[in-house]
Amino acid sequence: MNAISQTATRHDMAATLGWLVDAGVDTLVSEHPRDWLAAPAAPVSVPARQATAVAARAAGDADRLAASADSLAALAAAVAELRAGALFADGDAAAGVMLIGDAPSADDVAHGRVFAGSPGLLLDRMLASIGRDRGSAYLTNVTYWAGSDAPDAAAAAPLRERQIQLARPRAILALGGAATAALCDVTQGINRVRGQWQVARVGELSIPVLPTFHPAYLLSQPAHKALAWADLCAFRARLDG
Repeated sequence: MNAISQTATRHDMAATLGWLVDAGVDTLVSEHPRDWLAAPAAPVSVPARQATAVAARAAGDADRLAASADSLAALAAAVAELRAGALFADGDAAAGVMLIGDAPSADDVAHGRVFAGSPGLLLDRMLASIGRDRGSAYLTNVTYWAGSDAPDAAAAAPLRERQIQLARPRAILALGGAATAALCDVTQGINRVRGQWQVARVGELSIPVLPTFHPAYLLSQPAHKALAWADLCAFRARLDG
């Protein structure tokens, strides 16, 4: 390669990197390349008979199992029984901080970890930006089943409420519109309520909740990362106050 072609190559690379930065693509989300234009993975699914059985058991047994759980370990066993081995939670339940997302993803199921894959890597960096990590927060979802045929957040409500009662967080960061709607009495979409403190009333507890964007959404809409950063700063200020 001659000097002219080397200069052109460097110029093209610099221009490409500049375009990515201008577009908001300034966060490393994986150590390995990925084809972001490829079709998304098929949603996790289960046979119709199994999905029906899971839904019926969830609706019929969730209240009873939630009421009988006197610890997070007991609740985890109950959730595992109902949701056929999907994910439960990650982090430290005694941290006083909960991050609650919408539902387990295909990456979560594949890796056996809540908030896995590229969204999980971005969430780790979001936590690091406010001086926390998975060891100083408690991560879960508003529903514990994966797949389009699985029971929804309403079916998980007794278990989720018991989980919050046992963890007793000082504040909750709600990641995404479904999580916000399930936790708080709001009907507006996440774009309208993000950054505005809400309240989750769980039994005798009234817990402040700050809605923000889900990391998976931020990967597809990187221009909104500045708004998410403002939300994280407000959340950190509340914790430090």
